[in-house]
Amino acid sequence: MKLALVVLCSAVAACACKGKAQPPTGPGSGSGSGSGSGTGATGGGDPAACDGIAAHVQELYAAEAERTKATPAEVADNVAMVLAECKAAPTRVVACVTKATAVAVIERSCMPTLDDTGTEGDRFLRK
Repeated sequence: MKLALVVLCSAVAACACKGKAQPPTGPGSGSGSGSGSGTGATGGGDPAACDGIAAHVQELYAAEAERTKATPAEVADNVAMVLAECKAAPTRVVACVTKATAVAVIERSCMPTLDDTGTEGDRFLRK
């Protein structure tokens, strides 16, 4: 019974909050525009900036390859993956990779999260 009362009160409160927006009160004219542009986490920036991180990415993956015995082809593939992601979102990836001190940091913080089906890699396929 108490649960039903809590749910009912929550529903009434939620419906009451959906009323007409009240004009702001207080000092000032309250006018202005909301235009602008931003780069956000999904892109923006100059893809040419990715050329500046290529050597750093190569260096980190080469060091990782010494520990993991990765082949030169695997290193090249990993570097290409990071640079492709960078071309898609240069501002975010350049800033992140520049601070990275290990491959694990790049893959955890700078690259998109892998999903269970592996479809995040589909955008890298040549069409």
